[in-house]
Amino acid sequence: MKIIFKNFAKYTFVILISFCIGSFIGYKFPKFPGFNIFNTNGPLKINSIFDKDFSLVDISSQKPLKQKKLIKVERKANNIILLIADGMGIGHISTYRLLRGGPNERVSLDLFPVSGFVLTHSSDAIITDSAASATAFSTGKKTNNGVLGLDKDYRFIENFTEKIQKHGFVNSLISTSDITHATPAAFVSHVESRSNTDEISKQIIKSNIITVLGGGRHFFLPQELGGERKDKINLLQQIKLSHILLTEKSELESFSFASENKVIGLFADKHLRNIEDIENHELEPSLREMLNFAIKRSLQVNKDSCKGFFIMAEGSQVDWAGHANDLDYLEREMHDFDQAVQLAFNYAKEDQNTLVIVTSDHETGGLLIEPELLNDYLSSKVKFSFNTGVGYGSHTGAPVPIYAYGPGSENLTGTLDNTDVFYAMLEALDLENEDKSCLE
Repeated sequence: MKIIFKNFAKYTFVILISFCIGSFIGYKFPKFPGFNIFNTNGPLKINSIFDKDFSLVDISSQKPLKQKKLIKVERKANNIILLIADGMGIGHISTYRLLRGGPNERVSLDLFPVSGFVLTHSSDAIITDSAASATAFSTGKKTNNGVLGLDKDYRFIENFTEKIQKHGFVNSLISTSDITHATPAAFVSHVESRSNTDEISKQIIKSNIITVLGGGRHFFLPQELGGERKDKINLLQQIKLSHILLTEKSELESFSFASENKVIGLFADKHLRNIEDIENHELEPSLREMLNFAIKRSLQVNKDSCKGFFIMAEGSQVDWAGHANDLDYLEREMHDFDQAVQLAFNYAKEDQNTLVIVTSDHETGGLLIEPELLNDYLSSKVKFSFNTGVGYGSHTGAPVPIYAYGPGSENLTGTLDNTDVFYAMLEALDLENEDKSCLE
């Protein structure tokens, strides 16, 4: 016992110094920039997510999902325009409203008479990604994060565009990211991984989507030609044989709508408004301009033999602004999306046969609106704070808003699961008889 005590006393100083050094490293190490590589692809700043108060709870048990009971729609819609602002939560809308004109300002979403909330979890996670959530919208089924057009066991599921195309409707997909990105891809492809853009792009070309507009030329070109394809196939050449290929905004304006050929518009090598390719911006259309083109084109095709149309238009980069914690970026992308929403609402109000739905796949960034100083509610200054991590925001599990106008909107109020949106859209259309596709 004396020997043990003697050795303990001998090394007490060493033990004390080691403890102090270890404590200092344990406190400071998460704040070192190098630590960030283990947690995120973005920059880590002081006062980051590691400083937040939180309670970690395991939510592993799940009750079976029940589909929301539908109200029978008596007056059916001829058309549906689904607008998805990727990553948009209530905080993003409130922030944009304040930045645009203050607390009494109103934006396009405030025109909608029907609203509700959408729950967004995926099959294998509380926090969804865009692939799983968009697949829920497009198929009515939950799937795993990263999966497109397949169920959680990787079995094929018919998506919304495939289903209604057999009933005489035509489909269009629009995105401000590349068109092989998760949200548009969920309405046209069936792959186990959203990263398999080689296969997604092939399925886009083979599909019966009449109009596809967005960015992403590099996903149709092999690497040896400066593209992203690993299979060495030059799909741009194939597009020119089977589609009308558009590459500049001016071509939307000069387009001959008498043409019945399918259209693919690839207006940027990657996503639209890429800060690494500023010179190309003047050649790129806004979301509103692409939506306007898709509506006109759908109406022209419908004059010949089709019953109606479906358009999915995604404001992709609201999500990216949330990931980057970039308020200026967010305001620009929300404005671009707001202009498209205004166009859709105006069209539906005049047409009276079109259902417009506006929602999001998930919230990104945990955006809050706070007083400038703690508990000071008298100042006109507010803090817009992203709360999932400074400089590298992530998705959250918060419900997202949904807005609707037109025939069938009665099924898009209250609390919905994201799969319920699919069934509400089906109920809104007349699908009693399976007609021969108007494109064959």
